[in-house]
Amino acid sequence: MDELDLLKKHWNANHNFPKVSKDEIQGMIHKKSSSIVMWIFIISLVEFLLLNLASLFLFNEDSELKNSNSPIFEFIVNNIDYVSGAISGVFIVLFYIKYRKIRIADNTKNLMRHILQTKKMVNYYIAINISVISLISLYAAISVLSMDNDPTHGWKYYLFIIGIFTVLFLLFFGVIWLYYRLVYGILIKRLMKNYQELEKIED
Repeated sequence: MDELDLLKKHWNANHNFPKVSKDEIQGMIHKKSSSIVMWIFIISLVEFLLLNLASLFLFNEDSELKNSNSPIFEFIVNNIDYVSGAISGVFIVLFYIKYRKIRIADNTKNLMRHILQTKKMVNYYIAINISVISLISLYAAISVLSMDNDPTHGWKYYLFIIGIFTVLFLLFFGVIWLYYRLVYGILIKRLMKNYQELEKIED
């Protein structure tokens, strides 16, 4: 139970509990919201560093992925660092800017507006990342299938391989979705709880 919930519990249970002003409650919510957005910024920054570190091993110059026979897939692999880095970099900057704006928000309406904008921003971040991962996985599957030149492989073989790729993709997609759902979902849920508290104060 956080500080704000504890305060409300004591207030409802004990009428002699010292009265807290509207400004003090707003200050608590303001501080909590700023902290949540700061964590969103930190987590996205850690993701950026870890993914770029992983790409050094997966997509180095000697990697077989960079020597694919598929020009399209090879182009994607050769430029994945720039694309994912650019996307992550933009959102990291936006999260930091939003953190600064929430931190210095001078009234409740501005704070509520920035909270809603942060929620939308996180949703866009998740949707774009999942879309990029899905696109890369799809081209990877196509590239592997196109490199198979064995004439003895019939349609049943390719149907089996496609089935395996589909299952693996769904499992991978599920893990990625679950990660974003848990990590960012929990933070956004707490942020929207603050938003609802601010709505009650305004009403």
